Amino acid sequence: MPQSAATANVDILSQLTGQRLAVLEAMDLARRYRVDAGRLSRSVERVMARVENRIIERILISRLKRALRRAGSLEAAQLHIAEMRGGYESGVLETLPSFLPRGPSGRGRTPPTQPLRSLDRPRPSTANRPLVLYVAGGGFIMPPSRKQKNMVQRLAEAIDCEVMLVPHRLAPEHPFPAAPIDFMAHYLHLVDQGHAPGDIFLSADTAGASIVLGALQMLQQDGADLPAGVVLFSPWCDLSLSGWSYITRSMSTQSPFRMETAAFCARLYLRDEPATLPLASPVFADQKGWPPILIHTSELDIHFDDAIRMAENGRKHGCEVRINYWDSPRHHLERLSTETAAQSFREVNAFINRHWPGHA
Repeated sequence: MPQSAATANVDILSQLTGQRLAVLEAMDLARRYRVDAGRLSRSVERVMARVENRIIERILISRLKRALRRAGSLEAAQLHIAEMRGGYESGVLETLPSFLPRGPSGRGRTPPTQPLRSLDRPRPSTANRPLVLYVAGGGFIMPPSRKQKNMVQRLAEAIDCEVMLVPHRLAPEHPFPAAPIDFMAHYLHLVDQGHAPGDIFLSADTAGASIVLGALQMLQQDGADLPAGVVLFSPWCDLSLSGWSYITRSMSTQSPFRMETAAFCARLYLRDEPATLPLASPVFADQKGWPPILIHTSELDIHFDDAIRMAENGRKHGCEVRINYWDSPRHHLERLSTETAAQSFREVNAFINRHWPGHA
């Protein structure tokens, strides 16, 4: 797409969201961060991000086409899914590569993961810091990638908390609502083992946000005690793709994702369930009684409208939802070991300290 057309798309998005953001910023519910870098560094970063976005876009579309070619044979489709998941988890077929080197804290670490079956022994909430339950996004169909696992490790170090990377069943074999049910079971198991809900925070990136917030609604419906807060990175909260950012970002090189790939993943996850179901698309949920939510995203992200709508709905329903957004061209910027990611984690740490009952 010509640069002038891409610029026009950005202008359209700015016009559509600027006034809404201004209202949220005036109420101290949204804050814009600028990437701290010189003019040359910023220019290089944007060129690199544009190239990276285009490569990721090509990778995703290519994989989507291969998946569709195998859709006629159940055996071929299952084999393709198994191969893709193995390569994704090992890093061989990582969807979100990066041209930036990882920092020292991101090298060769194993994340603090702990599946449900290893939580059988009681662990009372006597730690000096809260526990964070994390769901890594993978379009509902992929396990956590190596880069996401490294990010979870860096997050744990930055906020000085135990962060548990929670597994869940994957679509299309296990469609909605299997994933939020699995996550709810992990949370309730921890509570049964002695962890106070006030000592637990929920967190997720991208598609994981739908899973976590779906589980939160299920917990609320069942009358369970809710966690202390929720932290979301580049959250995907609208599986109907109704926000303007889905259209404008799909038409530009500013985002690595397009509506086709998002619609494909949503279809595999939802099957015949409506995309506007609040348990799947939290932008349509009543947020009354929810714990505080912190959202970190980029103003160039395809899911940016989801963040705005979550904050607007939170204001309407009396739920504290705060957005911190960056002028970064990167999707899920925390996956990179950069100063911007470190800044994001510092804000997460402040949020946890502010809302954790055990913080002095």
